[in-house]
Amino acid sequence: MPTKKNKSYNFPDAIANDALIGHGSAAKSFTDAFEKRGEYPLHPVWMLSGARGIGKATLAYHIARYVFKQSLEFRVESLDLFDDTSQLSTLNSQLSLAMPADDRVFQKMLTGGFGDFFIIDLERNIDKDGKPYPTAKSISVHTIRAMIEKMQMTSMEGAWRIVIIDSIDELSVAASNAMLKLLEEPPAQTLFLLISHSLANTLPTIRSRARVEKLQPLNSGELRELFYKFLPDEEITPALIKLASGSFGRIADLKKNGGAELYEQLIAVCHPSAQTNAAEVMAVAAQIAEAPALHGMILDAAAHFGLADLYSEATREIANIGALYLEPEIAIFNLIMKIKKCL
Repeated sequence: MPTKKNKSYNFPDAIANDALIGHGSAAKSFTDAFEKRGEYPLHPVWMLSGARGIGKATLAYHIARYVFKQSLEFRVESLDLFDDTSQLSTLNSQLSLAMPADDRVFQKMLTGGFGDFFIIDLERNIDKDGKPYPTAKSISVHTIRAMIEKMQMTSMEGAWRIVIIDSIDELSVAASNAMLKLLEEPPAQTLFLLISHSLANTLPTIRSRARVEKLQPLNSGELRELFYKFLPDEEITPALIKLASGSFGRIADLKKNGGAELYEQLIAVCHPSAQTNAAEVMAVAAQIAEAPALHGMILDAAAHFGLADLYSEATREIANIGALYLEPEIAIFNLIMKIKKCL
């Protein structure tokens, strides 16, 4: 049961994404708070929580660009572009989170030009010797300590420092404790944007020190808008929208890994009328196992067939695949066979 050869897709990283679709309420909450910071101090820690792939990191980078755009140093740097300061004041009053990719602030962030901007994620993780360690399963305490050490230096821009942690649930225990100490007395003029995929996996003491914005999954209209922007030549089907579960990130994963076609094969081999043997089931399981982003389609298949009793068990087993199975395809194969047995 061969699959089609996957096309090559190029989806932008969150830092390079100029499209902010959805999450208008959270965006407005921040801009309102920032504009009133002279009257009410801006909360230094904002936690953006929600499912993976719905745009939390994209929103965080939009917020960071907005703050830098509003910063005094950058406005002074731009004074020579205007005849008088009243023109500059008018421009600043019209600023929002929306920003074109060719904007100077956008490009400056993209090229690492902001010395007071810190990104903490697995891609930039380091080990105890300060060497890159992107393959680690969690963000190390050494990464957090290196960031804290840099923050103790004099501000390079003379305005805001901004820290994005993507994600807070991926911090090691030691890294979480180091962050907690920092957040207990956050440095002045510093904004922390913490991304959380699951509040349940976030240290309660860190969560209690943050203003939490719970972001909702994208609706079908928002998914379609993103789809038409990044996949203008592709067909968006109701089945793909359903598989996305409100996450464009999941659509991206499905597209990059041939997930839509693979899901059709999964449903076909599970169907009660299917005359499939173990080798055919294993062929599908092996393809799903190759991409961890696709493991969740087993849950979609269970839901498709109305197997609520199996859903919880399958959720646990998928979560444990990395820890308990040397060969993920065996775990996926067993789950597919359990679905078939229930039908």
